[in-house]
Amino acid sequence: MASTFILLQGGLVLTHSENDEVIPLRADLLIQGNRIAKIAPSIEAPEGTTVVDCTDKLLSPGFIDTHHHLWQTLLKGRHANETLIQYFPSGANVSSPHRVALTYISQETSH
Repeated sequence: MASTFILLQGGLVLTHSENDEVIPLRADLLIQGNRIAKIAPSIEAPEGTTVVDCTDKLLSPGFIDTHHHLWQTLLKGRHANETLIQYFPSGANVSSPHRVALTYISQETSH
């Protein structure tokens, strides 16, 4: 099966130095299959490549979003009919009694 290519073109790529300093670079990012194949200015798109215009966009290769509200999985629907002001006293602080294992299980079963 042939590899699929995606070219993210003209974005501001946030690269990292060996000292973990962020170095912004105006460049293209070529993805082959599910891997980053190349980061460089003005990459020529291989035949059949899907090209995405990323002008005025930030590209953060390898970034994994680890920000989750895991504890809220246990509360799905509990505050659905409340306004934000009503939610604060009744729902905003209910995460504290949940143990880590229970939070983990609730996240795994919510997919």
